[in-house]
Amino acid sequence: MTRSDAAEHDQPDSLHLRQGPTALALSPGQGGAIIGWHHGGTSLMRTVQPGPDGTVSVRQLASYPLIPFSNRIAHGQFSFEGQSYTLPRDTRETRHAMHGNALLAPWEIDRASPAEALLRLASSPNRPDLLAFPFAYGATQLYRAQDDGFEIEISIRNQDRRAMPAGMGHHLYFPRLPGVRVRFAAAAMWESDQEALPALRTDAWRSRLEAGLGDLDSVNFDNCFEGWAGQAWLDYPEQGYRIRIEASPLFGHAVFFTPPGKDFFAFEPVSHLNNAINQPDGPQAHGLKILEPDEAVSGWIRLIHEAL
Repeated sequence: MTRSDAAEHDQPDSLHLRQGPTALALSPGQGGAIIGWHHGGTSLMRTVQPGPDGTVSVRQLASYPLIPFSNRIAHGQFSFEGQSYTLPRDTRETRHAMHGNALLAPWEIDRASPAEALLRLASSPNRPDLLAFPFAYGATQLYRAQDDGFEIEISIRNQDRRAMPAGMGHHLYFPRLPGVRVRFAAAAMWESDQEALPALRTDAWRSRLEAGLGDLDSVNFDNCFEGWAGQAWLDYPEQGYRIRIEASPLFGHAVFFTPPGKDFFAFEPVSHLNNAINQPDGPQAHGLKILEPDEAVSGWIRLIHEAL
C-alpha cells in the first residue's frame, strides 16, 4: 500500500496486513471491520464514505461483521424457548433490529503478525458499551492476507448458561464501476414485503444471475438468496480484473444489495435468512444455528483477485 493509499483508508486504530501485492487495512476499534483492500495500487472494495461531519462510522467502511445475526429482526422482537425478547431498533432502519451488535463493538487484538490478525469480542447482556443482546457470547475474526487476496475465519461461541440463537456473515461492499457484472448461483431468492422482510420465495432471477448481471443501476436488490452455492464472481472487464468470493458451507445464504443512486453495491455471505428467528417453520430451517452452552460454530470467507 502506498502512503497515499494508506492515508485514504487509515482510521486512528487501523491495523495493516500485507502479503505480496495484498494490503488489508482493519479497524479493530470499529467492529473489527475492513477499512480497505488493495492489490498493488488498485483499491478493490468500497472506499471509506465519511459522513456530513467528516467522521466515519463502521457502516461507512468496506465491510463489517454481522454477528450474532444478519440483516433484520422484525420490529426487534422474537420469542425463543418460551421467552419473548426485544432488541434495540436500528438507528437507520428504525422499524427493525439490524445486523447484530458486534459491528458496533471494539474488538481486542488477540494476536497479530505482518500477514495475520486474530480479533476477539466478548459480548454480554450487561456490558454497558455494547448494544444490548440478551445472550452472552464470544466471537473471533481471523484475517489472513494472501498473495491473491485474503480470508476471514469467523466463529461464535455460546458463553451463556442457556441455549442461544446464532448467525453470522460479513457485509462486503464493492465499487459500482462501469461494466461490472455479478454472477452467482442460488436455489431461490426471497422477495421482500413493504417492511423489507422476506415474504415470497422465487426463482425468477436465478438464470439471469447465473449468466451474469450487468447494469446494476437498472436493478434494485435488497434480497436474501438461499441455497447459495458458495461462490460469486464480480467481473470488472474495463479495469482488467475479477473478484472471486468463496465461502464455507455454513454460509448457505447471501444478501445482494444494489442501492439506487449509490456508487457501490454489496454481496454478503451469511449463514441464514433475514428474520430467520421469526419464520413460522422455525429458524433452523433457514440457516440460523441453536448453540448449547459452550458450543461454537465457525466458517470462512475468501476473496480472491484474478486478472482478466
